[in-house]
Amino acid sequence: MMMDPLDAVLDEVALEGLDGISMQTLWLRLQSRQPEFGLNLDPLSQQFIWSCLIRAAEIRFYLLPEDRRAVTLHDRFVEVDRDTGIQELRGVEPQEVYPVSVVADAAGVQGSCVFFRERVDVSADVRAPLTLEQVQSRWGERLVLVASQERRYRALIGAEGNPELKLPDLCYCILERLGRARWQGELQRDLHTRVFR
Repeated sequence: MMMDPLDAVLDEVALEGLDGISMQTLWLRLQSRQPEFGLNLDPLSQQFIWSCLIRAAEIRFYLLPEDRRAVTLHDRFVEVDRDTGIQELRGVEPQEVYPVSVVADAAGVQGSCVFFRERVDVSADVRAPLTLEQVQSRWGERLVLVASQERRYRALIGAEGNPELKLPDLCYCILERLGRARWQGELQRDLHTRVFR
C-alpha cells in the first residue's frame, strides 16, 4: 500500500521519537524509506516538504544546545552469516546518536530525550515562515522536528493498536528505539547490554 507523501514525511518525523529529527536525517530517512518514498528529494521538493511541515500542527520545532551528530544508516543484515544466521560483528560500533534518557514526570509526554529540559521551542520563529535555506543557514543541525505525543505513539503501535493503552516509560522507550530502527529492528542482546543497561 502506497502512503501519501506527506503522511510518509510525518511518519518519519514521528518514528525518530522524542529526541526529534534534524533536516539532514529526515532527507536520509526518506531516501532509504521502505516502501520507497514517492517524491524526488531535489531542492524544490525539499522546499515543498518544508512548507508542508511548517504548517503541520502536530510538529514542533526545537533548538538543541549543540549540533545533532550525523546519523549513519547501517544495514545490520550484511553482517549475518548466511550459513548460521548469526550476526557477526565485523566493524566498530557506530557512535550512539540517541543515548537513552527516559523522560519521567512530564505531563503526558513519554519517550527518551537527552536535551528534553535544555532544548528551546522555536516553532513560532520557524513558522514566521522561514524558508528551508534560511533555517539551515541560521540553525543547521541544532534544529530538530518533533511530532506530537499522539502522532509518535500512533506511528509506533500502528493503525490497529489501541491508543488508550498506557505503557510504562521504559517500555515506551524500548518501543521508541525499535521504531527508530525501522525495518532493521534491534537485537535483544544490544538492547540489554548496550542501550538499556
